Amino acid sequence: MKAPALKFDKTAILDFLLNHCEKIVVGLVALGGLLLLWGGADAVRLRSVRDSQTPQAIDALSANAGRHIDAQAKPPAETFLKGGKLAAEIDPWRPQQVKIAAGSAAPPVLDRPLFQELSTRTKPDVLPIEDLRAVSGIAVLPEPVDPNAAVGMAPPPGAAPPAERPGQRPGQPRRTGRRGPEPPPLPGPGALPAFATVPRARIVPYVVVTGLVPVAKQREEFDRCLAAAGFRDPERDVPRWGQYLVERTAVAPGAAERWERMKLKNVDSFAQAGNRGPAPMNPGAAPANPGDATELLQAEVLPQAFLMTAAESDIGYSAALPQRLDDAWGAATIHPWFVPQLKRLLEEAAPGLAADRPEVDIDAKKLQETPGEFEAASGTLKGVTFAGEPQPQPETGIVAFEVEAADGVTFAAETVGTATAPVFVIAAPWARTLALDGGPSADVKCNIRIRMETIGQTPVARILGIRYLGEDGQPGEEVADPSPFPLNAGATPVGGPSRDGIAAEGAEYRLFRFVDTSVKPGQQYRYRVKFALRNPNFGLDRQHLADPSSAKGELLVSKESNATAPVGIPDPTSIVVRPISKDEIKQRKMKPGSVEIMVMAASGENGNYSLRSLVTEPGGLANVDSSLNKPGDARTRGENITTDRVLIDLRGRQDEGGKPAGPAEPFEMLFLKPDGTFEFVSAADSQEPFDRYAATLPSGEAGPKGDRPQPGVTPGFNPFENQPR
Repeated sequence: MKAPALKFDKTAILDFLLNHCEKIVVGLVALGGLLLLWGGADAVRLRSVRDSQTPQAIDALSANAGRHIDAQAKPPAETFLKGGKLAAEIDPWRPQQVKIAAGSAAPPVLDRPLFQELSTRTKPDVLPIEDLRAVSGIAVLPEPVDPNAAVGMAPPPGAAPPAERPGQRPGQPRRTGRRGPEPPPLPGPGALPAFATVPRARIVPYVVVTGLVPVAKQREEFDRCLAAAGFRDPERDVPRWGQYLVERTAVAPGAAERWERMKLKNVDSFAQAGNRGPAPMNPGAAPANPGDATELLQAEVLPQAFLMTAAESDIGYSAALPQRLDDAWGAATIHPWFVPQLKRLLEEAAPGLAADRPEVDIDAKKLQETPGEFEAASGTLKGVTFAGEPQPQPETGIVAFEVEAADGVTFAAETVGTATAPVFVIAAPWARTLALDGGPSADVKCNIRIRMETIGQTPVARILGIRYLGEDGQPGEEVADPSPFPLNAGATPVGGPSRDGIAAEGAEYRLFRFVDTSVKPGQQYRYRVKFALRNPNFGLDRQHLADPSSAKGELLVSKESNATAPVGIPDPTSIVVRPISKDEIKQRKMKPGSVEIMVMAASGENGNYSLRSLVTEPGGLANVDSSLNKPGDARTRGENITTDRVLIDLRGRQDEGGKPAGPAEPFEMLFLKPDGTFEFVSAADSQEPFDRYAATLPSGEAGPKGDRPQPGVTPGFNPFENQPR
């Protein structure tokens, strides 16, 4: 048989593949299946889990190892690894052993990209106001002045100085508790010119709400969302605060909370024509309508570094405080977080001033000749008098005074900033408070505590305290500046250096403040706040945004802040008591067991506080009723008022006569109020309000003439700022 001829040409190979290709593919698939089948059988046969690899066996081994470890209190010495050559070579390279020379550049980090990876913009979160708090109290405010009324009246020629009340030392500053017309309004934001007449006052319960605006944390949040974005806009990519909303709810047992929106007052507007966004919610201190009365506001004394500025917000988040006629606002108007910050700022301005340090006597002649030796120094100048007319310095917020020292050296009240001789000044807010109390007199010597500062080229002696000297030359109680931090601490915008060298860099927080004067005595309230920021992604193309919906809405609204704790509103009408002499007891014809109490309430003549006197007994009502008076027996003095308080108990003696063998028991009273609560009154606690308003207590017999106080300050005349010489 003839063997087939094998051909390996192109045609033969192509024919073979066309005729047998499907057989070759099927054979390869069959071979692969056999290999997989053999592998599965081998895995089942050889690779099954052994008994020692089951979870139960592993748990048993672990428990057995734990028993062996616990049984051996001290491991055998042979189990410890001994340091060899490798350990000695590695130790110098451990992090705690590597020393980097000071000033050398940081080693390059090789796990960072050489070029920043750009991303799309995301929407930042809006952080709410932190640590919201509320404080309540009672303030005496001037009545809003009609803008259409005539203002700017100068004092009448030859006006007499204020009359002194009985027992007042000549030249001693008067308290503000006097009947009759009030002194002129204090200059400040929205205030009227000097000498404007304030005919009436009003006693207003208030609540001051303070909080912290987290500006530093909000900037970090904006940087997190926008710093690495491909599209950047310097005006958009920084937080800008806009409107805010304050809500209040009355707290009542068993009643649900009903939050109501509060109307904002005394809010400064920073919005300008070029700013984007809606207008602020309140136009500021100016009246909403031309015919509305103007509220007198007090100048802000907090440094600018702690307040919102026009670079950060459209409106001020720290509402201006109404001008008070009774006392300074005090620390209740700032958040407690700022107290240590103010101390630090004060210490940076004058090292050692915030700490306790002994007073150093300053020589007036040496201060006048070589003021440079006293730069940033603090001390006391003794035996000085204030002379001449005060010179307000509107651009610096201070008032300059002519001061005459004991040795005849006189310091003129020159213009601060351009004068080269030392000038004695008082911060304007404190100067206005002194004006309400009568101020220092040219006839009374005093010791003044000063701190030397520099404004422009003028060495300034900042007066921090005034200690009046009596007729015998003995110093009395010191009257101190309630805000002694540097004059220029807030003179420049946030982030820039101030004129006295203080770096007024922005603080971590800004102050939020809201003043509510629409509260009712006896009620309890809670407050919460939320605000809105400008949306940095508003109106941008979707190609720059990670989420196109983030471009909607011009404002980003925060969540509500924490609700404040319930704050109660005190009663503006109160009871005060005092010790009285035997002569007055005989004059009032007080029977044994009877006592005198005084009601402090609003006067119907001028709206300010005035005292009413009442002789009563335990179990009697603290109501002043002139019908109880009989000829020769005046049981009451002052205006009629009904308090419905019942005197239920008393301790101690009101008679201040006699010489007791030991310390006298304090005189105290307990009253039951109409709402079922108790009011505790003591002579010690009543001393300050009685001294303040003692001049309002009518003297002599009751009646139309007896109710009128001694002549006081002429309407529109301020003896401190404009006393005729």
